[in-house]
Amino acid sequence: MQVTEHVKRRDGASYHRAMEYCPRAREFEFRRPLELAAPGSGEIVVDFPSGGSYLCPHLDEIAPGAILRPVEHVSDYLEGDPTILYGNWDQLPFANGEVNVVLTLAALHHVIVGRGVFYRECHRVLAPGGRLIIGDVEDGTPAAAFLDRFVNRYSSQGHEARFLDRNVEIASIEQAGFRVVDYEVTPFHWSYPDTATAIRFCRDLFRLDLGDDDEIWRGLVDYLGIEQEQHGVRMNWQLAFVRADWEKV
Repeated sequence: MQVTEHVKRRDGASYHRAMEYCPRAREFEFRRPLELAAPGSGEIVVDFPSGGSYLCPHLDEIAPGAILRPVEHVSDYLEGDPTILYGNWDQLPFANGEVNVVLTLAALHHVIVGRGVFYRECHRVLAPGGRLIIGDVEDGTPAAAFLDRFVNRYSSQGHEARFLDRNVEIASIEQAGFRVVDYEVTPFHWSYPDTATAIRFCRDLFRLDLGDDDEIWRGLVDYLGIEQEQHGVRMNWQLAFVRADWEKV
């Protein structure tokens, strides 16, 4: 089964524009999986799918001796950065046991079928002692409702997803040769300097081309919750963060 041909990733240019406009909005979201992975000096960390290699500055801060290998299959990201390698959900561009960490953040929910294929591919490229790290939306959370209902309605590209189910996902990961040692659903915030930045960032990141500013703001407030502070705006978000350790099959 070819998993990649069934994965519907959306426009990369709009997403990249958002990340360049407000690169630190999702600070915790990028740092937490790296903390779970705890990469050592000289260890190779694969970020797939990497988008525009947004993990890079966070890895430099948390584990400056680790080596990042960003991998993508969407052309919008590959065309702008020669350091990003081509790979997909079926085949990562590494030899058996070549890397130490595979990290996949906020993209696995687009893999509707065949996740076991991807987990087995991760197991293949990881060395003994390697870690698979996942950060993604858990089924039944406000983030899942926002994506399923609001984004699907206000984006002309729609939003197809299968969100994480703890028991199902743990079983699938462990069948591929891992032992899940951590599975935590964690609430946190995306941070913006003001309301206008929050609207612009979310419009581009989620491709909300069918909504005006008022509709987008109301969606953020109603589905996710907003905290307005003296020095900016905080938007509620939550992800499941998973660490699975390589075991010999």
